[in-house]
Amino acid sequence: MTVREALGGPWAAHWLLLVAFLPPSTLLVLLRETVTPFPEWWWPLVSALAQHLVTGLVIMIGGTIARRVHTVIPVPTILGIWALGAGLRGVVAGAIAEQVAGVDPEFLFRIAVWTIVSIVWVPPLVYAIAQFERRRLVVGALDIAEFELARERPRADTSGAEVQQQLRQAIAESLSPALHDLQASLEASRSSLDRASVAELSLRLSQLHDDTADLLESAHTRAPAPPPPRASLRRALDVPPRRPWLTALLVAIATTVLVVFDVWRIFGSLAAIEVIVSTVAAATIIGLVPATLGAIRPDALIAHGQRTTAIAALSGILVATYLMLNSGIDPITWHGLLIVPLLAIGLTIASGTYLSAIVLADANSEADVRLSCLLDELAVLRERNEQLIERERHRLSELMHGPVQGRIAACIMALNFHAAGDTDDEQARVLTDAVLDHLRAVSRDLGQIAAGVGGPASP
Repeated sequence: MTVREALGGPWAAHWLLLVAFLPPSTLLVLLRETVTPFPEWWWPLVSALAQHLVTGLVIMIGGTIARRVHTVIPVPTILGIWALGAGLRGVVAGAIAEQVAGVDPEFLFRIAVWTIVSIVWVPPLVYAIAQFERRRLVVGALDIAEFELARERPRADTSGAEVQQQLRQAIAESLSPALHDLQASLEASRSSLDRASVAELSLRLSQLHDDTADLLESAHTRAPAPPPPRASLRRALDVPPRRPWLTALLVAIATTVLVVFDVWRIFGSLAAIEVIVSTVAAATIIGLVPATLGAIRPDALIAHGQRTTAIAALSGILVATYLMLNSGIDPITWHGLLIVPLLAIGLTIASGTYLSAIVLADANSEADVRLSCLLDELAVLRERNEQLIERERHRLSELMHGPVQGRIAACIMALNFHAAGDTDDEQARVLTDAVLDHLRAVSRDLGQIAAGVGGPASP
C-alpha cells in the first residue's frame, strides 16, 4: 500500500474518523476556552461541537467531490481539504468567542494552531487506520491461502487410484438415497400404477439420470468451510513492536504539538515546560519498555507484543500524570489537573497511531510478499490436481455410462412407453417388476463402483 493509497483511500474523509477526533478536540477546546469569559459554562461545549460540525462538513463534502474526480485522492488535495477544515475550525472558534464573550477572536493564532495540529495528527492517523484495515485483509488472505494449500498438498501426493476411489464413493453416497427412495415408492404403488404415477416415476428417474451426469462433472471430496476473509481485530494487532525509539520520538512530537501551544498561551511558560518534560518522560518509557524486553528476551517480545505495547503506554501515561501533578516546575497544581486529561488521551492516541503506522506498514509489506509466494504455489498445485481429477473423472464417466446411466435410461424409456400407450394391469405389473429389477441392478452397480470393483485400473 502506497502513501497515496492510504491517505487518499476511503478513510481520508470517513465519518468514523470524525467521531474518533471528537473527544480529543473537545478536550482541547475546553482547555483553550478556560480563560474565555463566556456568560454560561456550557458555551465552550457549544463552541467545540460547532467547530467539529463545520470541520466535518468541509471534510465530508470535500472528500465526496474529490472522490468523483479521483478514485484515490491525491495527497496535496486531501491535505488541502484537511487544512481548510482546520482553518474554518479556528474561524468558528474565534467568531463564537468574539460574539458571545466579547474577547479578541485571535483568528490568526487559532487557525495556525489548528492547522499545525491537523497536519501532525490527521495524516498519521488516517495512514495507521488504512494500514490496519489492510492488515486485516492480508492476514485473512494468508489464512485462506494456507487453508487451501493444506487441502491441495495432500491431493498432490494422492495417486490416481485414490482419487478415483474418492470420486466413486462421492457418487455412490449422493445417488444411493434417491435410488432407494425410488425403489420404495415403486414397491408401494406397484398394485395401483396408473399413467400419472408412471409419468411421475419417469420424471424422478430422469432427474436421477441428470444428477448422475452432474455428479460426474463435479464429484469430489467435500471441503470444510474456509476461514473468514478478514482477520479479527486482535489478530490484526498481534504484531510485536518495531523501532520503539522512533515510535517514542513521534509520540513525543505529536503530543507536544497537541498540548503545548495552548498551555503556553493560557498558563504560561512554566506550565508549557512541565508539559514538555512530562511528555518526553512518557515517550521515554514508551520506547524503553519494548526496547529493553527486545534486547533481553526477543522471543517474549514476539509472543507478547500487544501486552508489551499496552504496558509501555500505560506506564508512560502514569509517569506523565505524576510529573504534571508533582514535578513542581509549575507551582500551580490545578493547572496540571486541567491539562492531564488531554495529555493522557493525546499520549494514548499517539501511541496507537504511530505504533500502527510503523509496525503494520512493515508487517503488511512482509505479508504481501509471503502471500504472493503462497498464491504462486497454490496455483501450481491446483493445476496439477485439476489435471489428475479430470483424468480420473473421465475414466469414471466411461465406467458409469453402461451399468448405471444405461440402466436408468432403459427404465425411463420403458416408463415413457407405458405412459403413452394402453396397457392392462398384467403388463403394468410386468413393467414394474422389470423397472425394479433394473433399479436393484443399478443399486448393486453403485455398490460395486463404490467398492472399487470394475472399470479401468488407475495408475
